[in-house]
Amino acid sequence: MVELTPQSETRQTPAEVRSIQYLRGFAAFGVLVFHAAERAGGHFGLGAAGVDVFFVISGFIMWVVTCRRPPSPAQFLIRRAQRIVPLYWGLTLLVVGVALSAPWIFPAMEVTAEAVVKSLFFVPYRDHTGLVAPLVIPGWTLNYEMFFYVLFAAGLLAPVRLRPWLVSAALLALVAIRPLGDVQNPLWATYTNPLLLEFGAGIWLGKAWAEGRLPGVRTGWALVVAGLLGFAVAGVSGVDVERARFLIWGVPALLLVAGAVAIERQGAVPNLKPLQALGDASYSLYLVHGLAISAVVRLLDMAGLASPPLILAGGLIAGVIAGLVTYQLVEKPLMRLFRTGLAAKPAAGPARPAAPARPPAPTGSR
Repeated sequence: MVELTPQSETRQTPAEVRSIQYLRGFAAFGVLVFHAAERAGGHFGLGAAGVDVFFVISGFIMWVVTCRRPPSPAQFLIRRAQRIVPLYWGLTLLVVGVALSAPWIFPAMEVTAEAVVKSLFFVPYRDHTGLVAPLVIPGWTLNYEMFFYVLFAAGLLAPVRLRPWLVSAALLALVAIRPLGDVQNPLWATYTNPLLLEFGAGIWLGKAWAEGRLPGVRTGWALVVAGLLGFAVAGVSGVDVERARFLIWGVPALLLVAGAVAIERQGAVPNLKPLQALGDASYSLYLVHGLAISAVVRLLDMAGLASPPLILAGGLIAGVIAGLVTYQLVEKPLMRLFRTGLAAKPAAGPARPAAPARPPAPTGSR
């Protein structure tokens, strides 16, 4: 569950924001459907919008968990690294080991020292196919996440009243100078991408949550419906999303998240165990679903049963199971390990969210 400590003296707030957790689960599942449909020869481009939902959620969470008792920039970055890095590094090194020892498993992967180092340290680069993505492809969203964390950490040096303005100004400035550089350069293309504005939108939403300035339940539901309609219109229109992704998917993502937290801000959201489990495992699901889909495709090919319906169904089932198992056997023990390590030290800041804003990616976190 995502543990948050909103800053509000006038209204008791829930310690657990279930709506955020549920949205993270839906976002990760959307990315899974997107990739499973691709491997089945179909198309469900809207599923990739899960990344945009992850980015808005990430900005929201980063604000809420730091606004009341901000950690130092170093403490903040260490905490985020402790949450993001272990599972991602472990999966990356596993993929590298398999690719080197049994290259026929990943025939399209080209493992070089540069690729390994840049993948591990969240440095955007172009692979041999021209794709700007690390060896574990969903990690492309983590490159954005980690860059946002660095900017947000710098913002922690400013007074809380100035912090959202300064971080937002930095994000806007980076996007504004994008035409001045070479967008074919992977670093420039990533660090000036309008996708960064989705983190900023999440910050302002988190600020509204923390200060108790969200609208009522009816408006919340209207925002949710507007967000879903925005996604639906984008999905059926056939518009080129990447030309204005922040507007086409980012704005609906903001409306959806804003509506969900507004509804929860006015009352409890029911504890739905399946959605909670999916939300808990969303980071694992996001990172491992591609490998699970590839395994299903290979097994179906070997059995002579490969067909679009079986690939799609098998990919979805395998992706969810792989995410849940990875969460229980790998991610959750790692969280417990680092939580125990932090508990042995003097408290240095507020509670951390149970999983990144992912994101996506996808999308994410996620």
